Amino acid sequence: MATPLVRIPQPQGGTMYAFASSARDMTRAFNSSDLNFEFSKYALLDLPDFTDSVNGSNTIDFELNLKQASGQAYVAGQPNVDWAQTFQNYALNMEELLLQDDDYDPIILASDAEKIFFKWMSALGAMDFRPTDSNESSNGAYSENDNAILGGSNYDRVVKYLGSIDAENDVAYQGNTYHEVYINVPTSVGNTPLVLFRPYDYNTSDTKLFLDPNNQNIEGREGQTHPDPNINLEPVVDNWTSANGGYYDIQTNGTNSVGIDWDPASYAGIQNNPDVKSLLDFAKTGQQFRFNAVLVYYDLYSQSIPANRSTNLYGILILDDILDAYGPGTKIHEQIKFKPNEVTGLNGNAYSLKLNLKFNSSLDNVGVETSVNDFTTFSMDLFMDTTTALENATDLLLQTNNRYSKVTDRLDSLENIILGTAKAAALEARIKELEDDFTASSIQLQDSSSLLDLVNNAHGKINQLIDGTIPVELQYNTDVVFAGKGTTVDKSIPGKIKVNNIVDGYVIADVFRWDIGSSTVVSQLAANNLYDPANANQYGVWSKLVPFSNRLSLKNITDSGVFNGNLNIYIDDSTNGWTKGQIFRVALDNIDINGNNIKIWTGTSTGFNQAVANIDPSRLITTTPYIEVVCMDPSNYVFEADILR
Repeated sequence: MATPLVRIPQPQGGTMYAFASSARDMTRAFNSSDLNFEFSKYALLDLPDFTDSVNGSNTIDFELNLKQASGQAYVAGQPNVDWAQTFQNYALNMEELLLQDDDYDPIILASDAEKIFFKWMSALGAMDFRPTDSNESSNGAYSENDNAILGGSNYDRVVKYLGSIDAENDVAYQGNTYHEVYINVPTSVGNTPLVLFRPYDYNTSDTKLFLDPNNQNIEGREGQTHPDPNINLEPVVDNWTSANGGYYDIQTNGTNSVGIDWDPASYAGIQNNPDVKSLLDFAKTGQQFRFNAVLVYYDLYSQSIPANRSTNLYGILILDDILDAYGPGTKIHEQIKFKPNEVTGLNGNAYSLKLNLKFNSSLDNVGVETSVNDFTTFSMDLFMDTTTALENATDLLLQTNNRYSKVTDRLDSLENIILGTAKAAALEARIKELEDDFTASSIQLQDSSSLLDLVNNAHGKINQLIDGTIPVELQYNTDVVFAGKGTTVDKSIPGKIKVNNIVDGYVIADVFRWDIGSSTVVSQLAANNLYDPANANQYGVWSKLVPFSNRLSLKNITDSGVFNGNLNIYIDDSTNGWTKGQIFRVALDNIDINGNNIKIWTGTSTGFNQAVANIDPSRLITTTPYIEVVCMDPSNYVFEADILR
């Protein structure tokens, strides 16, 4: 046996990294009449930035805890290479050592892949875990140390959503067998509000796994080189001793050996809410989120004893390669999952991913590879062609039905005429009546002079109206005229209506102190109740959005101290929503921002997670800045910010 080799993330189509234990479990299921292997669950991840931690934020830092087999700290290079290299030389190599350990029990259905993955994430600084309390779980579980404030710089949890895999399909094409796995994220869901983790023992009694001191490469790769010259084969470990060399720490604890708890009975938020029955219902209570990677799980179970079942990690799918496109550091591009909002009318979105897995027994590969081919869309193309033909047939049917309705209406009109005149005599009588009326009216116009007199009389009256000789009074209903936003209607003078504009420049906003930790309004700021910049980490400022142009002034209500954190300004849009082109100005006076940012937030219904502006201190050329924010797209919360002074 040898540690599988992997490739660096691909720029298109995503890249799947599978664990060797999944290929072993597939082989076990194929060779056993009692064991079944089926893809069952998935988890959506938002992998953090590949950079150094700032203010306690979780990031992916390859140099944080990882060591080379020589004992030296791991030296990072290009993030795409570091991702593949550490996954191969740390996670997959550790798994291979476990599979070959003398104490390893091959009968146990549970694999160690998930524990190894989250241990790797912890070693990179991406994840941190804490014990839960009784309001979250009653079984001693863990959760991520999520203390993020409005998506700020603190820790932001990685595992965002838990879902189930409901559809699979097998395809044979050109001598290869492909297994299609469909991952569907419904429109109705947001993030899973809380994800629980349980500590699990490794499948060995050892507490440390030591490398072979005579092997300078990962397990089974002595004397070999990687097909990609950018990736080396030097083992990456947790620690190193002079006596025994490099080793992996496999003690069971909350940061070293955890796995996702998929049992709804473990979640207090599900058990205490009668309207929530499952993890899917639980996610319907969540909010919008971002994701850039997917953990894929499978169930290995006994047909004769269905309770003998284990949910194991198959691998991780990252949706894109790692790009340097986000300022400091790098990141995997994220997708945004929106949840429908009944209040604002915002439409939700859904995602559907399909994995095409080709089985491969080569030792130089991970056992299962992801492949996207033209044939994989054939069935969907055929379905779409059929749907298009059915749509065309429906259009023809509707057109025919419309024509039939018009013919029916015309027939009904003819029947009404015929049936409404029962006798020809009655029709003649009606014609005779019309002739008599015409004759009576034509008596007044017996000659051309009579008609000319009528025209001259009308012409004279029209000229008098124009000259003002004859006064004209118009009578109208003034009740239909009423005031709208920014206007008043004056009806005090009889017969007259005066419309006045009452919008005089800016609407001056009242400013309040905002407790960031509890998300509550504390008190209104005033000359006798100043905002203290030294408490910026604890308190921000809050104001309500009103129609038309708004102006928020912190002049004369801000102390002259130095900011110890970002200035966070929260604009409450729960009563009045943003409109396109609406202006919100912020005036500041004699502030010492001390290298911190000025951040403006909105989106009350979603917890003030919509960024309006993020002003870097380098953009401020004065201590009395004047910031103007313009709403460009209220539906998607798109703003532009200008520093006027």
